[in-house]
Amino acid sequence: ITRSGSDPHRPRPFRPAEEFSTIPEVRIIVGLITLAGGLALSSAAAAAPTGSGAGGPLLAGPDLSARSSPNLAGATSGGAISRSQLHRKLKQLAKKAPPSSGFYVYDTDAAGNKVLFDRKEGKRRKLASNTKLFTTATALHRLGPESRIETLVRARGSVTRGGRLKGDLYLVGGGDPTLGSSGIKSLAKQVKRAGIKRVKGSVRADDSIFDSKRGVPDSGFGPSPYIAPLSGLVYGGSSYSTDPALEAGSAFKQQLRKRGVKVGGRVKIAKTPKKLNGREPIASVESPTIAAIVEATNKPSNNFYAEMLLKRLWATSNRRGTTRGGTKAVERFARSRHSRISQLDGSGLSDNNRSAPRDVVRLLVAMRAHRAHAAFYDSLPIAGKEGTLDERMEGTAAAGRCRAKTGTIDGVSSLSGYCNAGRGKVAFSLLMNGVSSYDAARKIQDKMTIEIARYRP
Repeated sequence: ITRSGSDPHRPRPFRPAEEFSTIPEVRIIVGLITLAGGLALSSAAAAAPTGSGAGGPLLAGPDLSARSSPNLAGATSGGAISRSQLHRKLKQLAKKAPPSSGFYVYDTDAAGNKVLFDRKEGKRRKLASNTKLFTTATALHRLGPESRIETLVRARGSVTRGGRLKGDLYLVGGGDPTLGSSGIKSLAKQVKRAGIKRVKGSVRADDSIFDSKRGVPDSGFGPSPYIAPLSGLVYGGSSYSTDPALEAGSAFKQQLRKRGVKVGGRVKIAKTPKKLNGREPIASVESPTIAAIVEATNKPSNNFYAEMLLKRLWATSNRRGTTRGGTKAVERFARSRHSRISQLDGSGLSDNNRSAPRDVVRLLVAMRAHRAHAAFYDSLPIAGKEGTLDERMEGTAAAGRCRAKTGTIDGVSSLSGYCNAGRGKVAFSLLMNGVSSYDAARKIQDKMTIEIARYRP
């Protein structure tokens, strides 16, 4: 992780690509969209932030927002409502939700009683992709919003006057989920500028910053239809290669060859010798900022990014990043903010990622006072405008006024975030379990959010 003051890589808005595990064969492809005088949405679905460069589209799934938005013809987008009116409307809507649901609505800037509505708010529910709120908040806290993840090239052996390296090149992964073609090209260019024209040995790909488990608990830590294989060294994030590090090393070798740098041996997987770690690398590239990666995680609900961030939380120079280690870090951070979560993965695919609506709101409230509050808040989709909410609550009081994280897995639909309402910000968590109709669940959530946006004390 490196830290820098300026950020040339501005986060970009995203189109939806959220989870829907009732369709296991789905592959959500995330592509770039551009910002041109407003939101100019491309025909591709959302993509990674720019930086070290994505090598191709990324798998975000499976948290799909409904492509045809729930019918909100009966939902008012009228004037302000009072506290008592809001409570009455939310109570009526909550009665329509499945019994295994919980709700908590909290006016963060109220002078007196801040709780606007609560129902079964203390019981833990399945979170689905609301788990990403905890993962990304912890990433911003531990890694820092302006930090970046480095990928390095180190050389073993001496270089002759003719530019021949009598040894190997080590491509050392730092757990960057965004490393792609532009980053690999940059590394190859830097190697050539270092005066190396021929490598007697081989390219050795080092992914040892993470453990070797490619999946998460939901897939028995094996291949998953919703997440490209995890590794400390990945290339593009879109490939289902059984060995991502080998794929990255091969791409690097190919780029070296294109620039006239010949490599004698085959690409191999190997850990960098400790004696090389104290030397200056001969090449390096940085990821976009952690803030940009968090936005690329939350807006389209990118499972791959969430799981890579989770492992990166636990990684140090003396310790490999693991899913279990990352969840420990998240749970500790939540407790430090008077919140709680029982977490098994970073993305929310597991049924056993659970928290109570009150604890989700406590996290949201705590992040308002955090030094990374702006990065966290900006990472959430805007209702009716972007990400997984771009087609929800359009033309209502919530559009442009509320930001929230969605979540959908089998029998679960959730929505948690903030609205510009009350005396400033209202934080809310709507966790619905036992869902049989996703459209019906989203319709209730959307109507509740619209009423929250209308609230004025």
